Amino acid sequence: MPPNEPGKMKGPIQSVSRAAAILRCFFDSAELSLQEISERVELHKSTTSTLVTTLKNEHFLEQDPQTNKYRLGMTAFLLGANSNINLSTITQPFLLELNGKYRETVNLAAPIGSDIIYLNKIDSEHSMRTCTRVGHQLPFYCTANGKIIFSYYGQEELHMIIQSLSLQQFTKHTISDPQRLEQELTEAKKNGYACDNEELEVGLCCYAAPIFDYTHYPTAAISISGPCFRMGPPAREQMIADLKSSAQKITDLLVASKYVSSRNTG
Repeated sequence: MPPNEPGKMKGPIQSVSRAAAILRCFFDSAELSLQEISERVELHKSTTSTLVTTLKNEHFLEQDPQTNKYRLGMTAFLLGANSNINLSTITQPFLLELNGKYRETVNLAAPIGSDIIYLNKIDSEHSMRTCTRVGHQLPFYCTANGKIIFSYYGQEELHMIIQSLSLQQFTKHTISDPQRLEQELTEAKKNGYACDNEELEVGLCCYAAPIFDYTHYPTAAISISGPCFRMGPPAREQMIADLKSSAQKITDLLVASKYVSSRNTG
């Protein structure tokens, strides 16, 4: 069969393979400079620049105007969401960015029954860390992630969940009174974030912000956690602001891709 005959299997297109290699650079990095990309894909900087510019024009990449570094763009995220890539994959760049800025543990969690389950975690580089792990389930009421997610449940549903629980005290700071818990959740919803003040582990604090799906259902939350002495002022307010900003960007992606939480469809 002649090489150009229809149906003949052809070899890969080099430029497409190189573009794919560039996109794969962002599996474990939120932002990269042109030089860093060039070194990772082992291509000359001018060749890399041409490919990166093309990917940027097609919105697979976007460039930070201040640092000139590149990160995944809207097209990449929407393709991922529309292909049912899980939340862990979609949110990874945002978690990496927060971890890189604050050097504290960053978590992604979603609701499961009256618990939350950790879908992703990027550990702090410090020796003192949280005990959570990916796949770990915890009661919602003793975690910042759980409190902010459940605060957006309907009042009747939330009341029924709380009344059905035996509120275990993990530390002396854990909220064990149902009425006080409902009040705390009302305040969390009002503020748009929740706190865990040594309620799961003594000496450890956590702040979390909610992520919503296309129907405005609270599908997950992201959080920053660490020792209380590193989580207080002046870092506290900026941490919370950055968490809320990142959560909103993730929500915007999920809404744009019409992502609906599996719990909301089931």
